[in-house]
Amino acid sequence: MKTCKKMYGNGMTGARGSRKYKQRMRLCMENKYTLRYESFYKWIGDLINQFTVIGPVLKKRRQTVFEKLDNLERFHLDYCSTMLAPRKYIYRSRQKLMDFDRENNSISSAEVEKISQIIIGIHPCDMQAITVLDRTFLGDYTDAYYSALRDGSITIVLNCNNACNKGFCASMNTGPFLRLHEGYDMEITRFTDRLLIEAKTDRSVHLIEKASGLKEVREADLTEKSEIATKATASFTKSIDTRNLPELLLRNIGHPVYKDTADSRCLGCTNCTMVCPTCFCYNFEETTSFDLKKTERNRYWDSCQELHFAQVHGGNFRSSREARLRQFVTHKLGTWIEQYGCFGCVGCGRCMTWCPTGIDLTEMAIQIQEDYKLGKIK
Repeated sequence: MKTCKKMYGNGMTGARGSRKYKQRMRLCMENKYTLRYESFYKWIGDLINQFTVIGPVLKKRRQTVFEKLDNLERFHLDYCSTMLAPRKYIYRSRQKLMDFDRENNSISSAEVEKISQIIIGIHPCDMQAITVLDRTFLGDYTDAYYSALRDGSITIVLNCNNACNKGFCASMNTGPFLRLHEGYDMEITRFTDRLLIEAKTDRSVHLIEKASGLKEVREADLTEKSEIATKATASFTKSIDTRNLPELLLRNIGHPVYKDTADSRCLGCTNCTMVCPTCFCYNFEETTSFDLKKTERNRYWDSCQELHFAQVHGGNFRSSREARLRQFVTHKLGTWIEQYGCFGCVGCGRCMTWCPTGIDLTEMAIQIQEDYKLGKIK
């Protein structure tokens, strides 16, 4: 995390240098404000009254869930993680695609949903995950349904002041503070008595300007943000060395750690992929009415951990739990690099948190790394 001063120098190189420094400082501080907590919550309350606002809500047993906010009663920013990432509001778990009507002999595409919503409280790792999904659904082929939800969502990121118990986003360069330069609308950092608001897009500037009590940011505020980010990064107890990791994993796809883990612990329940914020695999289902006159086709989330997933004409090329578990690990930490130029894991820790037997993909990767260091594998 760089402060403006670190980015642009001290500007003390003569009058012209001083002007440049001041100009750059103005750019660095543009559309950045501080806001007291009471004013912030009033602003959120006003947004709830005017727009569809999605945010973290505190439930029973201290679980936090992203859902539509009707009021501020359970709005909860001080959370570690959620079971399901906010991707569910951009990439729907079930999406209607087509209608078939035998009476009219017609086939029609489902209407693309026009939506306008604000998603607030997205952690940096989850925002990174959404931009990863963008590469799938907004790449060579644009998925109209995903695109409409993505474009209609104002995304407000909340930086993490503390490490999650099983998170390792610092190792994956996705957190605990935002590492993205684009793809989101607003960034929020919590201070003790106020918040730092950084509006990235025109539509987010329009929103924050509705808040009362805004104060222009000072360089001291950005310095404080940098200090909090440094402390948050240092608080992580879980880490993984990603240097040369993809190459190492792909050279050792037959490593016994996959079979040992699959045979002794993997239940094939698919929890890991259902909670993973970057998983995008889907399948299709067609449902016909009782009178056989109408049929609709839906897309729904699928999982590479399902036995049927790799079933093709002539057989199943991942018929064992070992093969399916290896696919999950090597895709997230290996082949995703070739596919999209980034890791498929953002270090949120959900897969191991919600695995009934606590399978940890970092432990498998680290075991392979240790065997390499000991010369047991190449």
